[in-house]
Amino acid sequence: MKTRYLITLLLLLAMGTGAAAQNAVPDTLLFVFKLHGQTRKYQMCFTQRNDSVVLDWRILRNLRWQKGTYTMTPASLAGGNVLSSLMPEDGRRVVLPGNETAYLISDKAYRELKETRRLAYNCTEYELLDADEQACGYALLHVRDQKEGAEVWILDNPDWPLVWRMRNNPLEINWEVQLLK
Repeated sequence: MKTRYLITLLLLLAMGTGAAAQNAVPDTLLFVFKLHGQTRKYQMCFTQRNDSVVLDWRILRNLRWQKGTYTMTPASLAGGNVLSSLMPEDGRRVVLPGNETAYLISDKAYRELKETRRLAYNCTEYELLDADEQACGYALLHVRDQKEGAEVWILDNPDWPLVWRMRNNPLEINWEVQLLK
């Protein structure tokens, strides 16, 4: 009887662990950027430090690792309304202004999107189209700018509203997150 109880307990624990892992976003992701036929792959690691988030990025260029950081302050995480378009520069440690985020949207913008089905970012109004795709066990909120056609897919996770994919934006830089293998 004890053996049967132990096996049942282990099976339940294994199933619970598997379910939790399905909704886990790894802290290190591969961002694949495309511009005019060129592709660049950046490894990005997001780390919570106090009330800020530090994004450590790195890329292998010319047989050596280039790296730097972006720090998002509590103000930017809470109410930012601009997605930083600052190009990574080797060795640079950047603290983003209070209105900017890097590769994720602010808590305020996420709440607004969920409540009104609209998102205002970078002085652009986006409208929620669907949530048909998934990543890391979360739905991807697909929004589009009705004027210029830019499309953004945002992880439907209130703790981590990561911009998973971007297409047709005015800067013509498309990107998509891939899980590291």
